[in-house]
Amino acid sequence: MAKLLMPRKEVRRAIDGRIRAGNDLVTKAEIAETTGRYADWFHILGRWREETAATLTTLYEEPEIAREFTAVTATAEHSSPRFRFPHAKRALELGLYWLRQLTDGLGLAVENIPDATSLESLHPAIYSKCHQLYEDGAYAEAVEKSFKVIRDRLRALTTHETGSEAFGKGKLHIDGAAALHVDDDFQAGVKFLTMSIDRFRNEKSHTADGNISDPIRAYEYLRLSSLAMHLLEGGHVRSP
Repeated sequence: MAKLLMPRKEVRRAIDGRIRAGNDLVTKAEIAETTGRYADWFHILGRWREETAATLTTLYEEPEIAREFTAVTATAEHSSPRFRFPHAKRALELGLYWLRQLTDGLGLAVENIPDATSLESLHPAIYSKCHQLYEDGAYAEAVEKSFKVIRDRLRALTTHETGSEAFGKGKLHIDGAAALHVDDDFQAGVKFLTMSIDRFRNEKSHTADGNISDPIRAYEYLRLSSLAMHLLEGGHVRSP
């Protein structure tokens, strides 16, 4: 029985984001086939597989789900990229089908949502990296670590680690606006949230203790990073 680590709606949104990224790979496969640039396409495919598996580990309690996805999308080595290419395209199609099956089965998954005010309710990536530091009283280190998690997520999505560059040069787009006519406001809100975290990270790094000795203030910074991570789950790079 699948157990969710976050609300069903957020799980669906995150998986839908990985499906869109995979569909973009299908389009790029046609370009690779036309131009013969198979190696470039394999590089993008490998990154998609890794990022999707990592996302699944933050969504489901069972690690087998991410491992099964990795197995489904694996391809055997062949004598050349050209001969490997059709097998890899088929593996991509199977992976997309497998992800759609996950979303179709979300109604049967069990939500395991903790107290909304507890450390355990933080985004799984923030909780796993920061909770022990926080519980040990190393509040500044916990907050700094949470900011680094955001930086790493931005880099994984766009190759840029600051909010300004991720949304600028990186062409990052976040799904989740309440309506199409307010999407620009939503994009700006997430952009400035990540930029604020950039500024806080720079400010905190210039003092020995980050000016954080209050556990409540530290928790509020962790919650800020958690919000950013949840929003970035719906992130993808816009096609040129």
